[in-house]
Amino acid sequence: MAKLACAAWGFREYTPPEYFAAVKKLGLDFVELNLDEGETHHLSPSDSEDDLQLAARQAADVGVQIVALAGGNDFTVSDAAARRQQIDSVKRQIDVCAILGAEVLRIFAGWVSVKQVRDETFANVRTCLEELAPYAAANDVVVAIENHGGITSTSAKCIRLLDGLPPAVGLNYDPANFAHCDEDPLAALMVTADHIVYTHWKDVRLVDDEWEYCAVGEGVINWQPIVAKLAAYYDGYWAIEYEETADAERGTKVSLDYLKNCMSTAAKR
Repeated sequence: MAKLACAAWGFREYTPPEYFAAVKKLGLDFVELNLDEGETHHLSPSDSEDDLQLAARQAADVGVQIVALAGGNDFTVSDAAARRQQIDSVKRQIDVCAILGAEVLRIFAGWVSVKQVRDETFANVRTCLEELAPYAAANDVVVAIENHGGITSTSAKCIRLLDGLPPAVGLNYDPANFAHCDEDPLAALMVTADHIVYTHWKDVRLVDDEWEYCAVGEGVINWQPIVAKLAAYYDGYWAIEYEETADAERGTKVSLDYLKNCMSTAAKR
């Protein structure tokens, strides 16, 4: 059975207890939390262990489980000292996962634009990931790099970063993010399938010739073949990531129902 979960970004204006209650009301048992020091955080890497354990108890009291954290980082910075700070920051995020029993840490490769990516950029990011892999494995955490434009805008770039790395580092497959970068998400799935360790689910549509994220089934992506392909072998989390805060619960419910229908159809074939 697919492990359906709720991604954190659309619920960034909710407190953790509010978020947990909303997720349970939607019929989901697994949650991802934002982990950063900014205004959108649910938890911070600097939180004490007591504060982290409080969040775990609040989730358990409602009947949901914190299975993933959405962290932040930038391994594409050119300065070596700055990259060292980024590695140490992600190690702390892994520590937080271990304290909470969260299986997945979703991070990024970095934030340089496509035009700024160089061979050296790939080499720098790979070096960071190579150092993190054993640390994550030792803590029973999987680090999932999200395809999110820039150095991860295409499946080929994702493979260039991930190929040959230990299984503790893999891809957070986000079909809508591939579509947003003008790559067919099904084709991207075929290329990256062996590296997928976590997934995010939203849709994308054109509004005034610009891509805009939306609920699954309300955009342009042809979902059935994607779901059927992934469901045939993937046993990780399917985290719904409706991004708009104004109607996060509605958008998540629409996405959840559509995704369940796709899964049901795939199971009958």
